Amino acid sequence: MNKITVLSVAAAAIFATACAKKEKQAMSMPPTPAVMVQAQSKSVPKYISTLGTMSSLSSVKIVPQVSGQIMEIKFKQGDAVKTGDVLAVIDKRPYAAAVKQAEGNLRQARAQLKIDELQVERNRQLAKDNYVDKQTFDSLVAKVEVDKGVVETAEASLETAKINLDWCDIKVPADGKVGLYNLDIGNVASAGVSQITTIERIDRLYVDFVIPSQRLYESLNLMKKQGGKVDIVVKYVEDDLPYSRETTASIVLNKIRYETGTAVFRGEVENSDSLFWPDQPVRVIFNLEKNETAVLVPDISIQTNNSGSFVYVATPYKDGVYIVKQVQVKTGQLYEKNTLREVEGVKAGDFIVTQVSQLRLHAGPFVYRATADGIIMDADGKPITTPEGMMQFMMKTAKIADNLRADMKAKMIEAAKPQAAQKAAMQKATDAASSQPIGAAKSDKK
Repeated sequence: MNKITVLSVAAAAIFATACAKKEKQAMSMPPTPAVMVQAQSKSVPKYISTLGTMSSLSSVKIVPQVSGQIMEIKFKQGDAVKTGDVLAVIDKRPYAAAVKQAEGNLRQARAQLKIDELQVERNRQLAKDNYVDKQTFDSLVAKVEVDKGVVETAEASLETAKINLDWCDIKVPADGKVGLYNLDIGNVASAGVSQITTIERIDRLYVDFVIPSQRLYESLNLMKKQGGKVDIVVKYVEDDLPYSRETTASIVLNKIRYETGTAVFRGEVENSDSLFWPDQPVRVIFNLEKNETAVLVPDISIQTNNSGSFVYVATPYKDGVYIVKQVQVKTGQLYEKNTLREVEGVKAGDFIVTQVSQLRLHAGPFVYRATADGIIMDADGKPITTPEGMMQFMMKTAKIADNLRADMKAKMIEAAKPQAAQKAAMQKATDAASSQPIGAAKSDKK
């Protein structure tokens, strides 16, 4: 039993005790206590609530560019790393030897080039004086050009050997957070195949989310009005966790996902405090145009029947007594941390019942206002806390409720009179027809 019920029972007990002192006075039933709030008008945005996924701004698979045995692992799993840090070292000996070999080949090629260049210079004047025929001299000049090509090839081979040697130190290509070990020391890594670990950038993340394709045109128009971006709120999927971040989305995928009929948007989220993580599912609130005159009521006040959704609206009657009626409403979106819902069918300022005894309403749709803690509120909305005040209020409101019930009963009787008269006339005609002789009925037809 909640507080409102306990205090209502206490108030009723005080009222019953007072009535018991008047032996000739008939027992009365006071109105039902009800917690109520006023519907409010507010400017709120229309929005799309959808699911999304966080992803890294850059995600790198660390794969060696040269093959060899892993000699060192220089990172700890889960560490933050910087560009240029060495993650692992592959056995350098064969690649260092390849550098020396390339250096030797280059020296040989340069020496041969120098010899052939000298040979050309010695024979240049002799060729002019016709002591050396032109074909022989041209062959010497061509030999120098071949030597230059050999030198360039040797230089390229040396550069390649140095690059391969440098690749033995597997370095961080971009800042981020390193993952788990996929290969340990002693394993042989294959160039372009073996994955040592991964690096994810998490200080800034992408958020990818979808909206129904039917809302894409509306969303694109809003983006144009706002300079090519839309405001979004990224939050945890779990409603009981308050973590969220405001940002914008400015990227739209260039086609609709046919299987789901959705359009994909992408935004960037600042994440220096690691609030979100790559591949984390999130909820995205996509704000659209504002509704300047939305009417909001507590979501807990909305109930359903065969006709749809409805709320109890309490209309002030007299001296703190309200008359309650069901009003069908059309429900909209939730606001204020899912506590208020937009509705159509009631006006701002209407008293909306959020808590009332359905059973006691059968005794008449008459209520008085009470707080969630069960404190009675007078006609001016002020709390009544003294026993005397409670007793006076209950006696006064019970009398009003009695009069209302009497009026309702009289109206029901008055409404039933035409039906009763019609029923009596039909019964009289039936009785007259059944009492007429059969022969007389036949002669009448003739």
